[in-house]
Amino acid sequence: MTPTKIALVTGSTDGIGLTTAKALASSGYRVIVHGRDPDRVTKACANVRAAGGSFACAIPALADISTLPGCKSLAETVTTVCLAQSSHLDLLVHNAGVFVERKETVPWDNDASHTLERTFAVNVAAPFAITSLLLPVLIAGSRIIIVSSISQASAINYWEDLQFQKRPYSKYQSYAESKLFDAMLCMEIAERLKVLSITVNCLDPGTVNTKMLLAGWGACGIHVDKALDVAWVSTSSHLEGKSGLYFVGRKATKASWSAYDLNERKKLW
Repeated sequence: MTPTKIALVTGSTDGIGLTTAKALASSGYRVIVHGRDPDRVTKACANVRAAGGSFACAIPALADISTLPGCKSLAETVTTVCLAQSSHLDLLVHNAGVFVERKETVPWDNDASHTLERTFAVNVAAPFAITSLLLPVLIAGSRIIIVSSISQASAINYWEDLQFQKRPYSKYQSYAESKLFDAMLCMEIAERLKVLSITVNCLDPGTVNTKMLLAGWGACGIHVDKALDVAWVSTSSHLEGKSGLYFVGRKATKASWSAYDLNERKKLW
């Protein structure tokens, strides 16, 4: 099958990201496979090409998106791919996410004094930055998908300390807050891109035995090969033109109330 559409799936060397990339390739997408490790990206590309039946189904992209320079590097790769194909980006899937056992800080930009807690950097700042940087190659009809979670917090209670500089670090709280921020990003970006007819939706990907789930909660989910909800939200014809929605089990439902509160979203923005 000759790919006819272009998709970027961040964090697609294993887990739900790889399953999503393979499903997209089998549906006719040319998938930009993103990761940090060259060997894992190469292996993932081989799996995606096997699923899609064509070498052209997968394009490797190396970048550490825990930093702004890394996000810029990834955006440059994607833009180059689109220009080389005389095309645009049909689908942007923000799948990459981390669950950090102990607090880590990363230099977000070239100013070493500007650091972010790693969970916030990868799960929240990166989707915002990458979306912003890729706006020139997104067109009417393009879809943006942000992977949130049913583990999202109900509210943000420490706006003055999002980076856990004063309060004790909690891996569960950090992750839960990041997934609420993802839902908030979804609703805010959906509203802002409405005029361009670019849709933005988010979802809980299901309880899946990924490395993250095993590390934080143990083996209590389905096998990663069955985790196809992200691919469904990304491609379903039933969702064409629909935006600002949150899905659990392929059904639209309500995210935490903060995701719909304009004042709360303004604080994040």
